[in-house]
Amino acid sequence: MINQFSDRLSARLPFFYGYVMIPVAMLIQICTSPGQTFAVSAFTPALRESLQLSDSRFSFAYMVGTFLAAFPLSVIGPLADRWGNRVVTFVVSLSLALTCWLASHVSGFVSLLIVFFLLRFLGQGSMSLLGGNAIAMWFRTRIGRVSAAMSVGGAIAFAWVPQWISTSISIRGWRATYQALAIVVVVAMLPTLIFLFRNRPEDLGQHVDGIDRVDQDDCGQPVVTVVDNEPRYTLRQAMRHHSFYLLGLINCFWALTGTGIVFYLFTLCEDRGLASRVPADLFKTLGFSMLALQLIGGVLADALPLNRLLGVGTTLLCIGLGFAWLGDTTPMMHGFAFFFGGGQGLLLAVGSVVWVRYYGRIHLGSIRGAVWSLTVAGSGCGPLAMGLIRDRYLVFDHALGIFFAIMSVLAALSWFATAPRGNP
Repeated sequence: MINQFSDRLSARLPFFYGYVMIPVAMLIQICTSPGQTFAVSAFTPALRESLQLSDSRFSFAYMVGTFLAAFPLSVIGPLADRWGNRVVTFVVSLSLALTCWLASHVSGFVSLLIVFFLLRFLGQGSMSLLGGNAIAMWFRTRIGRVSAAMSVGGAIAFAWVPQWISTSISIRGWRATYQALAIVVVVAMLPTLIFLFRNRPEDLGQHVDGIDRVDQDDCGQPVVTVVDNEPRYTLRQAMRHHSFYLLGLINCFWALTGTGIVFYLFTLCEDRGLASRVPADLFKTLGFSMLALQLIGGVLADALPLNRLLGVGTTLLCIGLGFAWLGDTTPMMHGFAFFFGGGQGLLLAVGSVVWVRYYGRIHLGSIRGAVWSLTVAGSGCGPLAMGLIRDRYLVFDHALGIFFAIMSVLAALSWFATAPRGNP
């Protein structure tokens, strides 16, 4: 009964239902915002002042919460493989809204740590993973271009959500702002999941990429179809291939550096004597450069070897880190935002394609879930490293220099992240 609306809609539409799933997945990406670092960054000054926490203690709570979130996150992919993305996304969305409401009642270090754990696990971790998997179940040969179109949602959130949060905090306070986020998540997500979301094309008698063919099991029920020559790797088999580890390390350290800088972007700009409006402007530059390169990268990902795009993306991240390390003026910080955002856009374009193209759809949840757990764990270490270094040296420069050096090594190695040859 719950599927009647989408069944009727798909029957009347003159095009593949996967194209309905694109804006649905965009909405999921936007609603991950409460758990994303760019949103937490906007709350940071008000939270630190209200709870009277030092940089290192505040970032320690964020690190521990994020690190702990990586462990239960490893089960989200297998649960989605078993129960379907729709059911799991519904539960996660409702839980995220409740967490935002809980965040409005934080009163000390322990409750802050619990909220950070839930926000990172549910928002940045689970919903991001589920949104990416949703599109991967509907597209294969066109997944690069489709994922690029979906990136509009992430860019909108990155560019505008921090400013909206900052404005809301100045008018209503941070507690009322978290309550508003809870309402937004519920109103946006739950009706969409009930009426529009479907797990896979086979459930509607359709096929990946809209090709008119569907396979059935012995009882006449639709099954996940495997495209000719599609890889069929399990997680254990994928872990025998060197690219699995290269991709995992790059994702982990990219998350570490990006989360660290974005988490302290307001503080970094204040330390360098920049105007108070600069951080919000930098988020726009980051968002739009990320969108532009993700759109371009999505098209190129369907035509070029993915390791080449990965190499270019990590090189752009290095250039951006160089600007952040050495820059003490507004134009140089916009240089950081432009190059780092562009590098993120290319890596997001690669990430939306590489797992399904290298290892296939059958065990996609388990494979992406394992790597995403590592990525989420890494993202929690960046703010702590920067907070500790600033507490000791009173500046972030030493941390940024280390980030630049390590990313340079990974940029050189990224060119070797080639696809496996054949099936296991």
